[in-house]
Amino acid sequence: MAEGKKTKAAIAAAYIQLCEEKEWAKISVQDIALRTEINRQTFYYHFPDKKTLLRWVYLNDSLRYLAADEVSLDNWEEQALKMLKTMQEKSVFYHNTLAGERDILMNEFFQVVQEVFKQLFQQVDEEHVLSTQDIQFYSRFFSFGCSGILEAWIRGNFQETPLDIATQLLRLAQDIEVYSYRIYQRNEE
Repeated sequence: MAEGKKTKAAIAAAYIQLCEEKEWAKISVQDIALRTEINRQTFYYHFPDKKTLLRWVYLNDSLRYLAADEVSLDNWEEQALKMLKTMQEKSVFYHNTLAGERDILMNEFFQVVQEVFKQLFQQVDEEHVLSTQDIQFYSRFFSFGCSGILEAWIRGNFQETPLDIATQLLRLAQDIEVYSYRIYQRNEE
């Protein structure tokens, strides 16, 4: 089992290097296998294709900070900052893969963030004023917004600092709490 994790990590590292050197669409499984010093069958044993590998890299590299069950209002900014710093450290990789296969990052980020927002809404809705449908809608709404911000940040060559964006995300999460409280107060009147 440990050997399989090492091989996956080696494949991912080689893939990141290749994505920093050339366009995503021009990278083949053969290129990845050669860089990793494995055969193609070993690659296919771990990943059915390079899109699955890309998804795995995102989830295990930067998105892991928001996928953790420990994300709460108390550490939302810290976790978002870790994610953004990781992306900025590998800026060429994230820029090139977003340009080459936009939907993978956007879909994975959206799914992860939507779950975080669901948890945040449930956490702040102590009086259970919001329906399940409300929580799902609000979570989708905010996830689309965050996805757009992330995409613009990457495409804009990381102009804002990770701290600036993480601080804005914290303010958003805090505003959700205030908004939820106001809904509760209005329903009480």
